[in-house]
Amino acid sequence: MVAYYHEPDIWRKVLSGLRIALDKVGVDVEVVKLVFSVGEGDMLLTKTLLARTAVLSLLSVIPGSCLPALAFDNQINEPGAKTKLSMVQSVSKDATQTAIPNVANMDKTVSPGQDFFEYANGTWLKNTPIPGDYSSWGSFNIVDEKNLATVHKILEQASNNKAAVAGSNEQKIGDFYYTGMDTAKIEADGIKPLEEEMSKINSIKSVDDLQHEIARLHQRGVNVAFAFGSGQDFKDSTAVIGQAMQGGLGLPDRDYYLTQDDNSKKIREQYVTHMTRMFGLLGQDDKAAAANAAKVMALETKLASASYKNVDLRVPEKNYHKMTHAEVKDLTPNFPWPKYLTDVDYPGNFDINVGQPEFMKELDKQLTETSLDDWKEYLTWHLIHSTAPYLSDKFVDEDFDFEGKILNGKKVNLPRWKRVIAATNGGLGEAVGQLFVKETFSADAKARALDVVQKVRAVLKDEMSRLEWMDPETRKNAIAKLDMFKAKIGYPDKWRDYSKLQMNRDSYVGNIFKAEQFEFNRQLAKIGQPVDRNEWFMNAQAVNAYYSAEMNEIVFPAGILQPPFFDAKADDAANLGGIGMVIGHEMTHGFDDEGSKFDGSGNLKNWWSPDDQKHFDERVARIVKQYDGYVVAGDTHLRGKLVSGEAAADLGGLTIAYKALQKSLDGKPQVKDEHGLTPDQRFFLAFAQVWATNYRPEKERLMANTNPHPTAKFRVNGTVANMEAFQKAFGLKDDASIMLPAADRCHLW
Repeated sequence: MVAYYHEPDIWRKVLSGLRIALDKVGVDVEVVKLVFSVGEGDMLLTKTLLARTAVLSLLSVIPGSCLPALAFDNQINEPGAKTKLSMVQSVSKDATQTAIPNVANMDKTVSPGQDFFEYANGTWLKNTPIPGDYSSWGSFNIVDEKNLATVHKILEQASNNKAAVAGSNEQKIGDFYYTGMDTAKIEADGIKPLEEEMSKINSIKSVDDLQHEIARLHQRGVNVAFAFGSGQDFKDSTAVIGQAMQGGLGLPDRDYYLTQDDNSKKIREQYVTHMTRMFGLLGQDDKAAAANAAKVMALETKLASASYKNVDLRVPEKNYHKMTHAEVKDLTPNFPWPKYLTDVDYPGNFDINVGQPEFMKELDKQLTETSLDDWKEYLTWHLIHSTAPYLSDKFVDEDFDFEGKILNGKKVNLPRWKRVIAATNGGLGEAVGQLFVKETFSADAKARALDVVQKVRAVLKDEMSRLEWMDPETRKNAIAKLDMFKAKIGYPDKWRDYSKLQMNRDSYVGNIFKAEQFEFNRQLAKIGQPVDRNEWFMNAQAVNAYYSAEMNEIVFPAGILQPPFFDAKADDAANLGGIGMVIGHEMTHGFDDEGSKFDGSGNLKNWWSPDDQKHFDERVARIVKQYDGYVVAGDTHLRGKLVSGEAAADLGGLTIAYKALQKSLDGKPQVKDEHGLTPDQRFFLAFAQVWATNYRPEKERLMANTNPHPTAKFRVNGTVANMEAFQKAFGLKDDASIMLPAADRCHLW
């Protein structure tokens, strides 16, 4: 997930990068970047709602089919650090100036039949250490470094342009970036930017006061109590309604509070210690700080116990409970909803989807069972937790010690300029993206990318007409849905209007709050209005992509349409193995167990028969069993059920892209290139090199426990293990260790 990644489909509040975790605009995961770590798959939860919305959207109500395919740990969202730019730039240069695939990255001492990931990437993996300010490092990061350099130049120029027209996007992004880089003022201000909010928290004397402050904090992007925003009505894709979802936790996922293994217990202890230190930085004595940290932990644990598991958040029916305002009030009688809706300027009397009613009931219960004093400490904690990345160094450093080092295994924080870019992308992402596209994305590139989309789409349509596990009526419905399918490439046709967002050079945190308020208001303003099907929920500079079931569309930003994913000058073997697989991945999401729950218009309406579901489940059960057997970091198994949806889409995407290549070759002989590689071999190598990634063990464990995407190695090896075409391309025998026995392989497309 990229610095400013929004996943569509629910409030889409703003920022980047899963809530299964991903986190912080400028800080790493509370994991998921959802979503989504490059490695790929995790969305780092942003601590502010600006950054966290995508995550909560994902985890809270969006079906897995809506998750980004790449969802990587593009850690420009990570806490600051001293990156060795000379090393990063040289790697980035090598990666973007060679052919797809890059034979120099391969390790030919490894057999492709033993470990294809190592065969394709082994030399690169051995020669590419993880920078100290990252928890993983791979192809996504390298491309993102290139994009960052472009955005850095754009923002530096805007920041230094004192002649920018007042109210222009250039003035706004320049002022935002300037305040983030003005370390002298940030240090001098200390905690001053939070004094007004802390005073209001300390003045709480009733549940009504508590509600009022929750509303204020929501508008400022602080994740307290629950998440609130807007999104399409699952059963009426033309309508936008309110969305109330579980939230309010400081750790990445509910299991971090409840799992009883030694590592989870240790992280909980470290989290309490971290809160204690943060309270101390606010001026509390050691005894009071420790007591308040314990209070917060107790309340968050109660909320976690009522939160849905991440696998349940992938099931749309479990997260759809549309209610009138009166019904919401009956569900949570202690929470003054009328006052809350007034405080946030909720438009009219439109219904609200309460994603997880059990969570809301527990929250309502705690409004009376937990003392107001304890609630005040909880709000104080989340205020500082959300804003620490934007405050003075002592707060940034303490925040990084836990979020970066303990949760993600990082050694040092990102340099400030990267963190401030992440925040700027979060607050004014399309204003930055508009300038980014002008410098980087050509009309020829867009046309070539659309050509790849059409090739994959044509093959998928052909395959649907003869799928054995779909009955005739279902195949008819599937083709009708595909015909309604929309592809968005490069950048929006209409850029976002930031005229109501005011920026100045007074305060970094102040600008963060303004951006949060703007986005919160923008989301609520959609309620009761027609769905804007031209809106993008990911920035043009993002190195990522997504499929939205509610919009029935795939979106590929300009940021990802470059090597090793895509090259407008490369042949079909290279582009179909790279971006073609990703396109196929996203497309097949529209026709899997979750895509089947949404029709071509984006309504929650199951168009599969019971037999279709049975046949699909039987095939995917093989993937669940397969991935349950994979181990990362030496001691942690992947969760087959958690990753099965994304693993199935990987397999489907690669299968469809491969068939598109065969159609493109049209029976021509497999002529070897100068390196002795056939088109089929280059296709599979291009696929594997997209996922080249090194991880720290902490990151691998984090992904295994929270991420719906497998880690990079198993995205590659686990996918090809099911494909006879791969076996044939490399001349592997049936007993090659990488291949599954023929009877155990999954065939979906």
